Amino acid sequence: MTGRQRAHTGGRAGLRPRCPAPRPWRSASCLRRPAPRPRSVAAGLICCLALLVLGAGCSTARSPLPIEAGPLPRLPAPAATPPESSAATQTGGAGATNPDGTCRQDGQPLRASAPALASLPAPGQMPAGSRLSMIAKGRGYLRVGIATDAPPAGLMNWRTLRLEGFDVGIARAVAAAIFGAADVDDHIQFHAVTTSEREDLLRSNMVDMLVATMTITCERKRQVRFSTPYYESTLRLLVRQDAGIGSLPDLVGRPVCTSAGSTASEKLARLPAPAPRLVTRTRIADCLVALQYGAVDAIVGDDVLLAGLAAQDPYTTVLGPQAFGPAFAAGGQLDEPYGIAMPITGDAAGDNGFVSFVNGVLRQIMLDGTWSQLYDEWLRPGLRMPGRPPLVGTLP
Repeated sequence: MTGRQRAHTGGRAGLRPRCPAPRPWRSASCLRRPAPRPRSVAAGLICCLALLVLGAGCSTARSPLPIEAGPLPRLPAPAATPPESSAATQTGGAGATNPDGTCRQDGQPLRASAPALASLPAPGQMPAGSRLSMIAKGRGYLRVGIATDAPPAGLMNWRTLRLEGFDVGIARAVAAAIFGAADVDDHIQFHAVTTSEREDLLRSNMVDMLVATMTITCERKRQVRFSTPYYESTLRLLVRQDAGIGSLPDLVGRPVCTSAGSTASEKLARLPAPAPRLVTRTRIADCLVALQYGAVDAIVGDDVLLAGLAAQDPYTTVLGPQAFGPAFAAGGQLDEPYGIAMPITGDAAGDNGFVSFVNGVLRQIMLDGTWSQLYDEWLRPGLRMPGRPPLVGTLP
């Protein structure tokens, strides 16, 4: 198998930009299978015109936002409202469960999953007749859905022609456990995905798994299979520094943005009146543009994603859990446990075996230091706090 990475369009060659000056913070839908050599200038023009028609662009690693998303000048604002006292979020999975086994009686999702394999098979030696064997020997590559415009979780580095980020590192660890660490990108086909497309991509059998900042929820557990959590995220609030906003009650009746199809949008929609006015965009980065142009007054999202946005605009700040108040935080509403999502195929034994293998990989990288290395490289600079692997508290 050749090529650095496979594109989401079904090609099995390397990911390369086909049009000049890619626009960051957009979907990586411009990733196409390249010819061995550039065919012509006309071909490049056709590609770029097609992208303009589709409204798609490219995601660039560690590069500034497009002009329309550049930092705006500071504006005078009233003094900030003192934030409310914080409330602890719950992280456990204890308690009685509902009949279908997806949730606890308090409405929070069970973090438990298929038991992790105690001993992983050696790379390249997957059990005969298993789904892993089909992936390794029958197909030769793992198909993974990734958010390519959600730094620091997933983003495209056009200088190295390589996907980067915390989620990308988790996906590579799973692929390395199947194929071996050498030339692991030759054995991954990445599919760019937005928040609202994730479940559909799994149901269409286009991918073997999603590693795309996907929160484990009760409803989602009825539609897909989840690994145990690989990261415990929490909701946060992004505002302009001088906006005079210190808590969610300050936003009553005012527009607050989040990505369509996200758990944040569901939680905001359930708030009793009086409440902020919910506005959704296809991508969380589009919410930043709306904030900077005054179309919305705040952004609600996971700590990882908002840290990525704040890193691009020095005039914004991320408010902690205390901004939501104790009533919102009650019952773990701020919790956003990320899990690797896998399809329900109808083959229960095959599904269980695949999930158990993935859980075994997660357990291994949390024990051998790989998880901590990924956290320190991608998440710690923005979150500014040490990370702790989710499984540490449950390991024997």
